[in-house]
Amino acid sequence: MTDELDDKFCGCRPETIAAIRAYRETRNPELVAPIFQGIVEKYSPEGRPAPPSWNSPNPFGLESLTLMEMVLDIQDALQIVLLDAELKQLQTIEQAMNLLMQKVTALRGRA
Repeated sequence: MTDELDDKFCGCRPETIAAIRAYRETRNPELVAPIFQGIVEKYSPEGRPAPPSWNSPNPFGLESLTLMEMVLDIQDALQIVLLDAELKQLQTIEQAMNLLMQKVTALRGRA
């Protein structure tokens, strides 16, 4: 039986969807990295996993529309909002992960 998450994240591996489901139930920040990795993998050429460190926010040379879809999926999965100004400042994968962790931590503080 499929549900909303299966439909929304249909290009992701089952492990990624399970991590999204678990994150939404627990808000466990340890799930942010595997969710991020799984969504990036969905959009990367030939399903290659994201490298552990990038020198650019777009190491695979993805089209801007694809990048936007990836950002929207990350926002949906983590139930956060990423502002354009925040995204424009990102230069590395570490900065992206730090931003996501800040957003998730802020959400946990409000819960």
